[in-house]
Amino acid sequence: MGIAPAIAESIIFSLGSAGSVGMVWTYLAGCLLLIPWVARLTPPRQRAFMCWLAGYMNVLGYLSIYASTIYAATLILGATCSIGSDGTWFATKYHNYGMFAATTLLTFCMTCVSSALLSKLNAFYIFVQLAMLLSLIIALAAKTPGEYKNSAHFVFADFENTGFWPNNGWAFMLSFLTPVWVVSGFESSATIAEEASNAAKAVPFAMISSLVVATVTGWAVIITIAFCMGTGVIDLVESPLGQPFAQIAFNSLGKNGSIALLVFLWFSSICNCSILMVAASRETFAFARDHGLPFSGFLRKLSANKTPARAVGFVAACTLLEGLLMLVNTIAINSIFNLAIMGLYFAYCMPLVSRLCFGHFNPGVFYMGNTISYISAIYSVAWMTFIFILLLFPIYPSPNAQEMNYAVAVLGFVLVFCVVYFWFPKYGGKTFFTGPVRTIDEILEESPEARAAVEQQIAKEREVEASGSTEKMSS
Repeated sequence: MGIAPAIAESIIFSLGSAGSVGMVWTYLAGCLLLIPWVARLTPPRQRAFMCWLAGYMNVLGYLSIYASTIYAATLILGATCSIGSDGTWFATKYHNYGMFAATTLLTFCMTCVSSALLSKLNAFYIFVQLAMLLSLIIALAAKTPGEYKNSAHFVFADFENTGFWPNNGWAFMLSFLTPVWVVSGFESSATIAEEASNAAKAVPFAMISSLVVATVTGWAVIITIAFCMGTGVIDLVESPLGQPFAQIAFNSLGKNGSIALLVFLWFSSICNCSILMVAASRETFAFARDHGLPFSGFLRKLSANKTPARAVGFVAACTLLEGLLMLVNTIAINSIFNLAIMGLYFAYCMPLVSRLCFGHFNPGVFYMGNTISYISAIYSVAWMTFIFILLLFPIYPSPNAQEMNYAVAVLGFVLVFCVVYFWFPKYGGKTFFTGPVRTIDEILEESPEARAAVEQQIAKEREVEASGSTEKMSS
């Protein structure tokens, strides 16, 4: 998780709804409310249509979380250029789309490398994110002038409705978009489980530990920003730089210091985008391998270096299409932040609802027990349903065509396409889709080395079983 860049790029949603109080408390609450259900994301096999629907929603969620992160990185780059020009140049929507497309192409190239190189790059990305986290906290805490330092009362208790909804409680609820976006995709480790050793234990541990780390370090970043941003919340939200954190950095560090911090922030965000591209492409590849997507036969092919390059290209192409929303207006493109969470939460809910309704569940290695597991599933569905409904709402109480929440339109289109494609007579998914498919036999046929390794492992296990039986007979 790229905590520092994700928070810096998304605080506009919480600041623009409930000020510093909304930013500080909804982040902590949002993360803590996620912890009980993150361990329940090991879905049991359900009927074909349930798998089909969950697959489409998961792909949509990952495509959108990647696209929204690319857009957030674009805004950081544009704001940095504006500061460097001393305010004589500001990015238009066409400039932003050009930077958006270039960033997508950059992360496409960063992802189309071998798995061995990706593993090494991921270790480097983790170092970059930790360095960015410390740099942001130390720089703001040490260099912010006294006039921009805030009191504890302002940070934790001085509530201000900075949004367009008149109800203060609802304005506070809308601030949840920042935390749920920052810590979204925490189960992305499951998409690359096939490339991990001892995945049954490693993947759940990775999901839970990443969320705990994100909660602690993220709240530290949030509090640092809140104490160092000054009291003019509206001025930050409406900054001509187009990015509240860029304005905060400029106020605290001046021109040169803010450019240095923002360039590092942009680079760490690019690293984060690369990680998300890996997750999105692996999810796309896995669903295409199950014959769930149109042109699955094309998308499921691996490149010469055994990476799903075609799936990576598909993710990049879809991202460029989603980015066209910025040519409508800022509200339209910001809806992809909502869309990302809605798609993922829709997919997350399906195995939990199936477990609660049908009860067909075989516990894995990581299991919390029947009682806690059942309570966690109920709570998880309730929480995600609440957030899903919350994200359906527009920014304005009575929106027009320019102010509507476009996430609803995109989600509706995908759902309609998904349902029609599945039930279409003769050619629909119901005629060929059966859920997750077994691919180990194909792998063994294509790779004699893999077959030999599997046969060797089976022989060892039989030897162990035979020796155990002999010992029991002798005793």
